[in-house]
Amino acid sequence: MEERTNCAICESTEFDKINNFLNFPITSACNGGNNDLFYNYYITLCKKCCCLQLKYLVDPSILYSSSYMISTFSPAWLAHNTHFTEFILQNTNNTSFLEIGANKGGLYNIISSRKNIDYTVLDMYREPDLPSDVRFLEGNCETFDFTGITTVILSHVFEHLFCPNKFVKGLCKAKVKDIFISNPDFDFLLESKYLNTVYSQHTYYCGFDHLIYLFSLNKYRCESFYKYKGTVKSLMFKFTYDPLVLPKALPYIDKSIFTDLYINRVKYIETLEIPKNTVICPSGIYGQYLYYFIKDKENILGFIDNDTQRQNNKLYGTGKTVFSPNDIDFTSTHVLLCDSYYNNEIIAGLKALCPSVQITIV
Repeated sequence: MEERTNCAICESTEFDKINNFLNFPITSACNGGNNDLFYNYYITLCKKCCCLQLKYLVDPSILYSSSYMISTFSPAWLAHNTHFTEFILQNTNNTSFLEIGANKGGLYNIISSRKNIDYTVLDMYREPDLPSDVRFLEGNCETFDFTGITTVILSHVFEHLFCPNKFVKGLCKAKVKDIFISNPDFDFLLESKYLNTVYSQHTYYCGFDHLIYLFSLNKYRCESFYKYKGTVKSLMFKFTYDPLVLPKALPYIDKSIFTDLYINRVKYIETLEIPKNTVICPSGIYGQYLYYFIKDKENILGFIDNDTQRQNNKLYGTGKTVFSPNDIDFTSTHVLLCDSYYNNEIIAGLKALCPSVQITIV
């Protein structure tokens, strides 16, 4: 377990503690068993740039094993990748790209269908289903030498970095011209009071202001920006190297917003009365958080999820099985629904199975 001593954004060494939760599961994968690992989920706030982040970091070789690298190519992600492709192609004439962490090549498949491209992927290991015509480089982007690279793409990867400032410094040193990033909309997550705003894989808060600030520290200006409001809420950026760029103003977020989330909201969940014969929906990180904080765990039958790759497996760190909604009798089973931007879709699906289903949104 690595301890973070410098801010992920501004490298300051001064922090305020927000809260910490002992024995928290290190991952939300549906491959749990008797040897699940846990860590001190310790949340801090940088006093200088107001970046929320984790104090303790789980070894990436554990977090990003082959079991993590699974892509279902859901309609939501296909829509996101299509929009991100449009954003990229509208903002560059380049045909040579290096994507960091491409997984199975979902973005590459769409871009390559639009134009002839030379495509390289940099990652810690190659996903077996990555198309064979993609050149692969094994390595960690935080320490990689980007000399000679002109255009870099990161799709929901930047937020996974442990030392994003180190990565951007490397881009600046190599004078990489253009950086395309699609990032979760952290500002939306915070406004929606989602407990998974930061966790073992998203170890720091990188909202709009924090990203602009970090890149400006390293001679990059925001050339283009698009706020994607689909199911996968994302902020899409094009950063361009400019040696004349001056640092932007320090970001600011009121500390009380974070304490309201990680102290007051947690206390609310801990006081909930959970009926017997309750299932939590969905599984994954949303369900795992809810299960961790509720008190009546013995009343939880398990989790339900439409993802067939999660079904009939244990949700990591819970000891509870993930079921298909089709396997549950909702006339006698209560549903505890984790508040997320998938709610409308989930509720519609559950009511199609059982119009009288009892649902509590938390």
